[in-house]
Amino acid sequence: MTSAEEESRREFRTFVVPVILLALVLSTIPYLLGFLQSHGRHYMWLGYNLDDACVYLSWMRQAMHGSLQQHNLFTTDSQPAMLANPLFYTLGVIAGLTHLQPITMFHVSRLVFGAIMLYTGWRLICELLDDRAARRWAMLLLCFGAGFGWIPGLWPSAGGSIFSTPVDTWQPEAITFLSLYLSPLFTFSMWLQIAVMLQLVRSHRQQSMRCAVFAGIGGAVIGLSHTYDIVGIAFTWLAYLAVCTFRNRQAVAGDILRATVAGVITLPGVAVIAWELHTNKVFHDRAAVATLSASPVWVLMGYGLLFILALIPVISVAKSNNHSSNLDDSATQTKPGNQSTDSVLFLVCWATMQIAVAYLPVAFQRKMLQGEHIPIAILAGAGAAWLFGQMTRSTPQFRAVCQTVLLVVCALTNVRFLLRDVKDASADQVQTGQQRPYLTNGELQAIQWIKKNTPATAAIQPLPWVRLITTPSGAEKIAPTDMSDACFLPGMTDRHVYCGHWGETPDYGGKLARIVRFALPTTTDAQRIAMLRRMRVQYIVFTQKDPGDTSAPQLAPMFCGLIPVPAYLQRVYGNARADVYRVNLSP
Repeated sequence: MTSAEEESRREFRTFVVPVILLALVLSTIPYLLGFLQSHGRHYMWLGYNLDDACVYLSWMRQAMHGSLQQHNLFTTDSQPAMLANPLFYTLGVIAGLTHLQPITMFHVSRLVFGAIMLYTGWRLICELLDDRAARRWAMLLLCFGAGFGWIPGLWPSAGGSIFSTPVDTWQPEAITFLSLYLSPLFTFSMWLQIAVMLQLVRSHRQQSMRCAVFAGIGGAVIGLSHTYDIVGIAFTWLAYLAVCTFRNRQAVAGDILRATVAGVITLPGVAVIAWELHTNKVFHDRAAVATLSASPVWVLMGYGLLFILALIPVISVAKSNNHSSNLDDSATQTKPGNQSTDSVLFLVCWATMQIAVAYLPVAFQRKMLQGEHIPIAILAGAGAAWLFGQMTRSTPQFRAVCQTVLLVVCALTNVRFLLRDVKDASADQVQTGQQRPYLTNGELQAIQWIKKNTPATAAIQPLPWVRLITTPSGAEKIAPTDMSDACFLPGMTDRHVYCGHWGETPDYGGKLARIVRFALPTTTDAQRIAMLRRMRVQYIVFTQKDPGDTSAPQLAPMFCGLIPVPAYLQRVYGNARADVYRVNLSP
């Protein structure tokens, strides 16, 4: 083993591994604090973006039976089966074989793929940056860096629009640490993004068809599991090859061939999703739900100091007449064959294209911002190393203080994000405003009864909690305040619900308004029966039974024992906090 290899291994053991472990531990602390605040309730081990996590749990629950088919359990609309998401199918099968709960597999896989993602990120950093300090800073900023969202005036206000705040305060896939914190789908797909980019870079530098094949295989898996990411990868690599062709003033036939091979291998995964999008109306409607990008100003603010630091190597390359070497203070001459300029140009192409595709005229714009943080963090690492390399006259202690301050400031939004989630959990709420991170024991018992005592084909509808609110105009209206049970039930029972998720349920707003009216004393039996036929559910669940709730007796008197329950609803299970009713409609 050469001295360089030994040094690399030592750096991995003494720096990279501790940094990755620290990121994993920090990303888990809010969940542990949430559990400690249970106080007799059942903690669901979810917080921010809770509703989306419930979708993934429903996919895992279906896969526990071993079927490759997958349905949208958040609607009773007719739908053909889809090919299961490969990630959650695998996790579901493992959960079934090991008898682990889906939520356990959710967090285990979040951490496992998070570690793999960050390790692969380190390999990409080593491929692109030669300077040791630059590599270390890039790793730190990849793991912990965020933007200006921590600044009080830029933090989302209660009732305000998140679209007028930096993306690091509300869009997890825009920041690597927040992706690690929240979802195995993010850590898995970001790992594949990084791995594909790494293989493409190696295929170019080593002129390796083998690396291009590996990139294609990774792309095919992305196509099946998180298809949006293929768009950014494709645009990035095409832009980079165009830049290489322009710089070298010669054709890059080998690169085009290898890129074509990678694309052809990727294509089947994308084609499967495209076909299902075309043939499955429920899936098509889900994809058409608008998730639009924030203004570019708020995107750049979401990267804050990282974006500013990233400009340093970009400006350095732009000013250089020759191909720049490393950005450290000891490298002033261009080294033959040095790749640092190519590295910067590749990262610039990646950062530019990833933002650009997030503004394509499609409904799912902002989902394609995932991965933007990676090239910005790597460029920022090179910029930070150069910046501190200029402080040759300062003492080591002063430089250490400045470096610590920079890292803390770059990480502040992530810290505030975690603290907000811990505070929300203590108030039994999440950012959606429609779900709770805790269920009462009565709710849990009712869901367990449904799982054990209803047919696998049964459709269930937990009714939303409702109350009277006063609008800004002074008028009163009935509004839903909680949809927790409808959101959790598919992933806990493998049963369909009529309305349970803002994006997965087609016409969510219309269906929610319908079930809000179901229990009102002003709703007639004829109207309720018509609703039930339209809903196509066999069971209704009522859980708004908190003794301190004054809205339920007024707005749902028949479920509070104040007026008789109609004969077409038969109470088959009940406890102090939940009741289950079987729907009995005449043919």
